[in-house]
Amino acid sequence: MKHLILILILTLLVPIGCGSSVKPIDLHDPNVPLDARRFVADAQDAVSIARARRDEAADRLAFAENWQDEVTTPELWPKGSDAILQKLKTFTQARVDMSELEFEQASAKLDLAEAKYDLSTAQTAMRNDLAVYDLEPLKARAESIRGEIETLSGKIEDQRLKLDKLTLDWWKSYSKFAGDKEVRAFYVSPQLFAELKARDADLKAKRAEKKKQDEKDAKDKDKKNADKDAKKDDTPAKKPSEEKITEDDAIDLDL
Repeated sequence: MKHLILILILTLLVPIGCGSSVKPIDLHDPNVPLDARRFVADAQDAVSIARARRDEAADRLAFAENWQDEVTTPELWPKGSDAILQKLKTFTQARVDMSELEFEQASAKLDLAEAKYDLSTAQTAMRNDLAVYDLEPLKARAESIRGEIETLSGKIEDQRLKLDKLTLDWWKSYSKFAGDKEVRAFYVSPQLFAELKARDADLKAKRAEKKKQDEKDAKDKDKKNADKDAKKDDTPAKKPSEEKITEDDAIDLDL
């Protein structure tokens, strides 16, 4: 991600340091022929398309870097995964390197589109007596950027061959390693893994607390029953009545 931020900063600084001296043409100016305005408008559209593709390349680079960080998180791999994890880091770094080259190429193509727009604008202005420009530096700039793009294209092709080889090697190694092992790295993100881990810890804590409370309740109940039994044992037995039987009672009892 640091690489992407640095590249974006440099990309934003380039137009500031090397601003174009070519004045834009008003595409709605009736004094400029329609064909000339369309010629400039096409070059302007090419800049917008190139900028969108540069932004897409930036998104792909960010995705490659984030994916690398996620799948190489050690906590998502079983014990004894050091060797296969190192292979994965090599493979994912190659993907990041490819994305960086593609971003650089897309940025260079945007520079070329802007250079061609400046050249088209200058040529149109001179054809219609709107301004006078030295076209040679503008042409030289465009040619220089074309050379950069060609160089980057060669690097991308070399990186593609390297990535293809690393991809094949990685999946062969992983298929042998995985077997019946549970590898969460490819279907659980570190964030989700952390959430699941926290949820599991919370559930265990609640179960432990409930068990502790149940044991306390059982002990309290046993103590209550024991106290009740002890109280029953301490109660003196009721003695038989020692009251004398009267003569009337004796008659009633047929004594």
